[in-house]
Amino acid sequence: MSVRKVLNGSLCLLVLVVASFASAQEFRLGVIDTQRVIEGYEKAKEADTELKTLEERLKNRLKGLEDEIVTLEERLTKQELFLDDDAVRSARQDIRTKQEEYQQRLQNGQQALIEKQKELLEPIIEEVKALIEEIGESENYSLILDQRLTVGAYSIPVALYVSSKYDLTDRIIKKLNDKYNKPAKETEKQ
Repeated sequence: MSVRKVLNGSLCLLVLVVASFASAQEFRLGVIDTQRVIEGYEKAKEADTELKTLEERLKNRLKGLEDEIVTLEERLTKQELFLDDDAVRSARQDIRTKQEEYQQRLQNGQQALIEKQKELLEPIIEEVKALIEEIGESENYSLILDQRLTVGAYSIPVALYVSSKYDLTDRIIKKLNDKYNKPAKETEKQ
C-alpha cells in the first residue's frame, strides 16, 4: 500500500469523522504534534541521550576490531609477495573471520540498541497517550488529532495549518515536564 493511498484514506476518514461530529451540539477539536511533544519532553530527551551514549559505546567497541581488520589487510598487502600460497590463504581467512565477527557484533549491537530504544520509549509514548486521553476527557474534547501521519520512517503532515487555539502541543509538553520534574523538586526539598 502506497503512502499516498494511506494519506488519502486517512484524510477521507478524518473528513467523515469531523463531519459527523460537526452535527453534534458542541464540537471541540484539539490537535497535537506528537513528534514535537516527544522532542520537548525531558524524560524523552534523557532517553535519547542514553541511547546516543550506548550507540557511541558500541562504535568505540567496534573501532578496535575495525582497526585490527585494517592492520591485517595492510600487513597482507605488504607481505603477500613474500608469502607462500598457504600463508596468503590463511591470512585472508583470518581477515574474513574478523570481518564476520565485526558484522556479527555490529548486528548484535544494533539489535540491542533497538530493544533498548523500545524499552525506553514505549513507556514514554504510553504516558503521552494517557495524558492526551486525560485532557480529552476532562476538557470535553470531541476529537484530538495528531498533526502528522507516520507511516514507517515517513512523517507526513496531515494538517498544514493549525490555529493556536486548537494546538495542544505546548500544553501537553508543559504538563509532562511538570509531572516529570515534580519528583526531582520534592527530593531537593528534603
